[in-house]
Amino acid sequence: MAKEFFSNILSRLPSAIALAVGVFGILYLQNLLVISLLIAVVAGFLCYEWLQVSLTKIHLKQIIFLITPAVLFACIGANFVNYFLSVSFGFWCIYGLLLISKNTGHFTLFSFNNNYLGIFLIQSFLFGLMAILLFPNFSVNHFFVLFLLLFITALIDVAAYLVGSSIGRTPLFQDLSPNKTLEGFIGSVIITTLFLSIIYWLEVISWNLFLLLIAVIPFAFVGDYFESHLKRNQQIKDSGSLIPGHGGIWDRLDSHMAIIPVFAALSSLVL
Repeated sequence: MAKEFFSNILSRLPSAIALAVGVFGILYLQNLLVISLLIAVVAGFLCYEWLQVSLTKIHLKQIIFLITPAVLFACIGANFVNYFLSVSFGFWCIYGLLLISKNTGHFTLFSFNNNYLGIFLIQSFLFGLMAILLFPNFSVNHFFVLFLLLFITALIDVAAYLVGSSIGRTPLFQDLSPNKTLEGFIGSVIITTLFLSIIYWLEVISWNLFLLLIAVIPFAFVGDYFESHLKRNQQIKDSGSLIPGHGGIWDRLDSHMAIIPVFAALSSLVL
């Protein structure tokens, strides 16, 4: 068991370090053009992977559905982004409630074959990033806020894996992901909260930002289980093979797909 545990860590470590250094290095430059290009590349891979896994072809009306939000954003601007993110926030809250009530299996629309769903998820993720970078509501540097959000999302994922693999005994939602445990969930929440408490105590972040980051922690798990749900419905283990040790881009960004639009939606209300 211990040998398999360390073997999994070693297989994930090189690509995880490379990704972290690359992304955080680009954020450190604070060059909006470079960051925008990176986001465009990520969005392209998200679309490509979704269509590779999906058993349905994309149609003209779905392309129109994809383009329409961009046109509305160009016409209306920040207000449209906020409206869209509010819808995304509602979507993730509803799925979270379905997850808790263990009723997710009754909804066939949660599938890689639903291209409208894929378009909506990618748009929500992109608009969330856009809101953080272009319409900041923060008392600290907005590039730092995005860095911090990406970091704590990764911390949640790593802490849940390490704690769950070490002492996990109780499956949280066994039908969706039997390897994820209640102990891993609790441990990652405690570790992430301690980290945020330390940087708040050091006056790196404000009280409002501290509370907001605490509030969005559960959505990292909602996003994680949502992607597990998609893969289970499609009867696949990974969304792709782009990232060694991690699978595809959807596997790597599962938690981010939920936590970023939710954070962006709430930040416009409380910050």
